[in-house]
Amino acid sequence: MTDERRQKPRLPWLKFNSKVKVRRGLFSSEWVNIVPFDYSKYGMGIQTDEVFELNNTVQLTISLEMEVGAVEVEIIPGIVRYREKHHSRFNYGIEFDYKSKSISKGQVKTDLEHIEQVLKKHDQIKARLDGM
Repeated sequence: MTDERRQKPRLPWLKFNSKVKVRRGLFSSEWVNIVPFDYSKYGMGIQTDEVFELNNTVQLTISLEMEVGAVEVEIIPGIVRYREKHHSRFNYGIEFDYKSKSISKGQVKTDLEHIEQVLKKHDQIKARLDGM
């Protein structure tokens, strides 16, 4: 007999963090936490109270923490392709800039693809557990 008292199996945890670099003056900038959503290896949606214009280039950092380890991408250049006001914040669609030197390096591209695979697999497991 098992000591498990959950009605359904536990979903493995993921912690998906992201930050955007924001200029705060002529020579200063800071990394600001953002809410990531709708991720793919080509780009992602973010929500923040920072203001960006369409076609602006932004610098992102992504961290996906899992029970078995973490995948971190330190600097990803992206282009703002979509902007929508959502209450007191903005939703943005960011397209990763694959023409940049930092993404054209093999490891960053591989890490972006790995993050997409892990998130898809997590969604599949969640859907399967929800169907139980």
